[in-house]
Amino acid sequence: MSTSIRYLRMFLHSPVGIKNPIGYLSQYGDILRVSFNDDYVNDTNRPTLSLAYVGANEAATKAILSAARDIRLSRSDGKWPTYFQNLLPEGHNRERLAAQRGCRSDDEFELLAAAGHDLMGAIEVEPVPTDEGIPEAVRHWHTALGLDVLEPGFVEFPVEDASALPGVITKFSAVLEGRRYVVKRHGAAGSTILKLPSTRHPDLVANEFMGFQLCKAVGLHCANVSVISSQDAELPESVPFEEILAVERFDRGPGGQRIHMEEFAQVLQYEPKHKYGKGLHKDYSDMLRIIDQLSTRSAQDVQEFVNRFVTFILMGNTDAHLKNWAFRYPDGIHPELAPLYDPVCITAFFEGVSEQDYAINRAIDKTVRAFTWDDLDALLKNSKVLRRGRILQRAKSLVAKAKRDWPELLKGAPENMQRAIAERLAGGLALTKTV
Repeated sequence: MSTSIRYLRMFLHSPVGIKNPIGYLSQYGDILRVSFNDDYVNDTNRPTLSLAYVGANEAATKAILSAARDIRLSRSDGKWPTYFQNLLPEGHNRERLAAQRGCRSDDEFELLAAAGHDLMGAIEVEPVPTDEGIPEAVRHWHTALGLDVLEPGFVEFPVEDASALPGVITKFSAVLEGRRYVVKRHGAAGSTILKLPSTRHPDLVANEFMGFQLCKAVGLHCANVSVISSQDAELPESVPFEEILAVERFDRGPGGQRIHMEEFAQVLQYEPKHKYGKGLHKDYSDMLRIIDQLSTRSAQDVQEFVNRFVTFILMGNTDAHLKNWAFRYPDGIHPELAPLYDPVCITAFFEGVSEQDYAINRAIDKTVRAFTWDDLDALLKNSKVLRRGRILQRAKSLVAKAKRDWPELLKGAPENMQRAIAERLAGGLALTKTV
């Protein structure tokens, strides 16, 4: 077997802005492979790409990073390993990126290459000039499997203003120039996500913005957000909406600084199509255990996680899947819980539609409506979290605060959202019946 091989150099930006090469991403037929540089593998103070690549000790981590066969490093079905799949957009955003690149929407190598300068977190990928030859880290793995790599294939550089923003809601990566949000940003990494409503849900921006206000009102740590006029944004396409949600990216800092982050779908190794995981009790127990063991501020982040979980139940956010929770790495190595994002009252959209619509969200809602304080205690116990009594008491205080303060705030919400949340606060949930 012989064919050309295509490859990308992979970088992680340090907190001080240094662009460090850590390895390569290559494609050989349907084989997609991650190959880490020896310098990265042997660095005991290496920056963290993903906790999926971190073992129980240093020897285990090196074994993962240098493995010949490991699904975290290579696949032979034309798809990236799970961490990299989760960097790619979904739905309309994916179709738009494919159109920008002139490739198929299932060509994961080209999609990643197209958006390589504006990915989630501090990772960046770009082609290696063909005159440099096939990198040894790439050649070694492929030839070890008996693959005859004859020549490097050509890869175009990233599309100047393309980005890969996970999720299905139509969104754009922009920078703020003066008072205008500009998507055509001359290759600069975006610092703001512009999220659009949809024809089906023209009140989506108002819903999510109110979701942020409700979360802030009970003391949760949220991404910075504002509602802007469509006239204040230079979008690459015309839109029939007056309002856009502008979310400040917490994986960006001053002067285009990149701060690494990863979603819990990446931490737990769930492909995007499996972002709803294996069930609330298992997935949330796993996340709590990891936060408790690895976060640099574990006690604070465990409480924050529980408070968010309870708040999402109160507000009917049944879409808090594994791609809507994240770790951030301010020092490039150690994780902390990232600010809250995507707090949408999904149950407001159940009103007036078929029972078949939002089937997954309805099933989740049925589960969380019946969720009791004893269930939450059991979840914490299963995660081996200490101080359970104090954590639960603070969460109960949050419920009392929401019941007291949210009704006034909700006067500014869409009517379907007002009705959905009012019913929950009035005792429509097991959690609110006893507080």
